[in-house]
Amino acid sequence: MSAEDNVISVQDLTKSFSGRTVVDHLTMNVRKGTIHGFLGPNGSGKTTTIRMLCGLLTPDSGSGTCLGYDIIRDGERLRRHVGYMTQRFSLYQDLTIRENLDFVARIHGLTKPSQKVSDAIERLGLGGREKQLAGNLSGGWKQRLALGACTLPDPDLLLLDEPTAGVDPKARREFWAQIHALAAGGSPFWSPPITWMRPNAATRSPTWPMAS
Repeated sequence: MSAEDNVISVQDLTKSFSGRTVVDHLTMNVRKGTIHGFLGPNGSGKTTTIRMLCGLLTPDSGSGTCLGYDIIRDGERLRRHVGYMTQRFSLYQDLTIRENLDFVARIHGLTKPSQKVSDAIERLGLGGREKQLAGNLSGGWKQRLALGACTLPDPDLLLLDEPTAGVDPKARREFWAQIHALAAGGSPFWSPPITWMRPNAATRSPTWPMAS
């Protein structure tokens, strides 16, 4: 496998907060077209690593590339190509499903935004709920909406930070079925190189160094 096959390649990433090391010399390579998962307890550095991978947080030491961009120097350009679904629902509670997605489409300057929003609503099974306020949705439906917002700009990379935490088992299974369908080519518009997920959802789970 050549280096060009890797969508993420990092060496010895380390990050500390207030003298406590939360990511300790992390080295990894992730291939294109794979669903990849990290396992670890709360406080073990998973979210910190995500934020370093997408250029939102600068490591104390180490180096790496993501989608060919240097994660330290090219953070702004890198983020234009990454869909990052945060652990906490971050869309507008007082907007409807469609209004939230319309807003995301305008932020990214998408062409034919109305059509792309309609396609996302249909693809994620949100049809018939377009006029519901996001704040009135259950946890599982909020996660579908958040996934729709992340994938709307057709990102080259999707990072999910514990996206099914707090949702019921049925909603969790449905969510990961959607992820696997997308990764397998279920959408002709988007094929994610990587997703970040919780236990039992990933097709690959690497061993990696995290501070205790």
